[in-house]
Amino acid sequence: MLSKRKTTIRGKHVGKKIPRIKPSRARKIIRRFHLLINKRRVICRKLDLAISDNDEATCSATILEAVNSGNLQKFYEEGWKEIRPSNDLEAKMLSVQNITDKSTLTRILGYIMCEIHEHGGLKNYQMASTIGQDGGRGGDSSKLLVKWLRELPTLPSDFRALEIGSLSARNYISTSGVFDQVVRIDLNSNDAANIQSQDFMQRPIPNDDSERFDVISCSLVLNFVPSPLERGAMLKRLLAFLRRDVTTTYVFIVLPLPCIVHSRYMSESLFCEIMAYLGYTRTQYYEAKKIAYFLFEKTMNAPDTYQRDSQLVRDTSKFTKKLLIHDKPGLNNFSVLL
Repeated sequence: MLSKRKTTIRGKHVGKKIPRIKPSRARKIIRRFHLLINKRRVICRKLDLAISDNDEATCSATILEAVNSGNLQKFYEEGWKEIRPSNDLEAKMLSVQNITDKSTLTRILGYIMCEIHEHGGLKNYQMASTIGQDGGRGGDSSKLLVKWLRELPTLPSDFRALEIGSLSARNYISTSGVFDQVVRIDLNSNDAANIQSQDFMQRPIPNDDSERFDVISCSLVLNFVPSPLERGAMLKRLLAFLRRDVTTTYVFIVLPLPCIVHSRYMSESLFCEIMAYLGYTRTQYYEAKKIAYFLFEKTMNAPDTYQRDSQLVRDTSKFTKKLLIHDKPGLNNFSVLL
């Protein structure tokens, strides 16, 4: 008879071994992957290639077809076979926006694609992202969201949530029982059955309230959007996905704390002003050691922008231009522009 014992005689666990990555290593993997995706996007734009970040198979096929038809295969293969790390190609990749030569762009593209598909770029990113939400590390930001929502006077029975940048179908937002429905999307889903591979900026605008949501969770996503204007566009687009047949809806935003407290062009108060300009009221805010958590409320009767009366006049240039708030060594350049 087979033993059902879960440990050996010496007490060692015999279950499936769960991979472990130090938090610093996981952050490094995630930052690297997003860098590769962003630089690939820039190169493909320069080469007039229409690609989708959320479909790696189609993206690879599109790139290979273009490389072969454009007589650029030699340069692509050179980049693919380059010894890693290549100081030359790493430097060129970081300044790729200033490069116009097609052969150089194609070499960098081959270098990037090889890392994503042959050197564990995508696989390591998915593993690091999932482990980053390990409850044992306090990485599931949706716990705080659910806690705040449970403090509300009432919750509707058909409470619906959209989770942008979802990493697990077993996180707190999905298992708390607060929501009647949770729709999960991520650029590169690691769970095709439960998380849809989709870029939020490409998600079709809802036709009616049956396709909209009470809550949108956007945890550690905005900071990976490539440019300040694109971040602003994402914040503006959230409005189209919030229900209009209920009195109040919510947006939960999580950012690395340095984006708020160590930026030359951003602060917690300015970020809240930008959201207020879009019609939101901040109802909750919490700073952890490395993370900033915001909960914003949107009410049906709130204006989509500030009312310009004598008491609510605002200098809107702070929302459309980078304005220096802090200036000292070691600060980052995170900002959001409308």
